[in-house]
Amino acid sequence: MIEPATAKTPVLLFCRVSSDQQSYEYQLEELKQYCFSKNYEIVETIANNISGRTGNKRPDLEHLFILAKKANFRKVIVTSVERLGRDARMIRKTIDFLHERKISIVFKNQNFESLDEDGEETFVTNILISVYAEVSMEDNKQRSAKIRSGMAHAIKKGKVVGRPPGWRKDNDKLLKEYPKLVRDLKQGLSLNQCTKLHGIAKNTVIKIKKAMAESQLL
Repeated sequence: MIEPATAKTPVLLFCRVSSDQQSYEYQLEELKQYCFSKNYEIVETIANNISGRTGNKRPDLEHLFILAKKANFRKVIVTSVERLGRDARMIRKTIDFLHERKISIVFKNQNFESLDEDGEETFVTNILISVYAEVSMEDNKQRSAKIRSGMAHAIKKGKVVGRPPGWRKDNDKLLKEYPKLVRDLKQGLSLNQCTKLHGIAKNTVIKIKKAMAESQLL
């Protein structure tokens, strides 16, 4: 189980979504709130949109491995097991790499931690990781199959699949409406800082940041 934190523990937040049309901001905010409740100190953050079409190339994992070698954090915080790889083998490889450096992984949604208080992976934890990894991968396969089936069905009916025509133009128009916000996001201001500074809703800031990412402005 996840150990109660009494002193600030340095952690890294690891976020991933599997589509360019999804935003990791919600996931990131969820993890930040979790760390605050556990008195964890966020010293590093890795957040990316990684498509399954990239195959075994995972720049976010490569970045994680580089940071792990510097040993600036003791835990990696993720929402769930499947965030650490596209299949069970990749997930296991990532976990082993971190464990070799005595870095524990906290799986928020599954409510358990990969190493015990002595920095060891218990038999039960090992089983949990294996089970969750396999289940998550099977869920992803079924979800992908449903999406492909739905797209094929839509194409047969003559429906447009994918981003609608003019989506890029809509992004450009949106960014032009908030030039100061775009500037501040480029400078690295957080969502909360931008929300307070510009007096607009957080969802609007998230939408602008997503549009910037799609327009390769971040």
